[in-house]
Amino acid sequence: MVQFESKEIILKIETIFKNEEIKFNGNFMEIVDRAKEENQSQTAEVFSEKWVSYSKNVSKEEQEKLWQFQKEWYLKLYGFDDERDLASFLKTKKVVFDAGCGLGYLSEWFARLSPQSTIVAMDISQSVEEAAKKYKDIPNIFFIRGDIAKTPFKDEVMDYISCHAVIMHTENPEKTFCEFNRILKRNNNSIEAGGGGTRLLCICKKSITQRVS
Repeated sequence: MVQFESKEIILKIETIFKNEEIKFNGNFMEIVDRAKEENQSQTAEVFSEKWVSYSKNVSKEEQEKLWQFQKEWYLKLYGFDDERDLASFLKTKKVVFDAGCGLGYLSEWFARLSPQSTIVAMDISQSVEEAAKKYKDIPNIFFIRGDIAKTPFKDEVMDYISCHAVIMHTENPEKTFCEFNRILKRNNNSIEAGGGGTRLLCICKKSITQRVS
């Protein structure tokens, strides 16, 4: 049984895992050993150093300025009219997966816009530990350190998957996308993945997802 202090959150989160013995320490869980099996150690080291350095060495003012730009980019890239449009969309999604969450900015944004949704954020780098500490008081976000190409989730448990500016950095983008396809529910939900000014893989929010065999 996955253990949490809030029974309301337990009902939302415990059913998505393949292994019922998996346990969170507060809002954080580490399955990095499983990630290493996928030969992601180099990626983990590079992005751990990048994100932890950014968090410590860049001023809060500069971080906020960049984050405002990132939010505007996200809305434009994935076809949302504005923040209210994104909020309306998220409120129809029970479980949201922020794949490659980094320092958790998108996760926090999603959680704030849709407090009734459960946000599951995952990253292979140490940045996810920083995010878990920073957002420990937000009850509807759970952070996992592990490989997004080999998640601990059951089939068809996610209502929305966001993989923003990440998938091109994975060891095998095709395999990663197939994993997303496995865990995504079939009922008119979406995967959105892009970055670098282009949409590498993007299924529009208003269209029915095409399953990949």
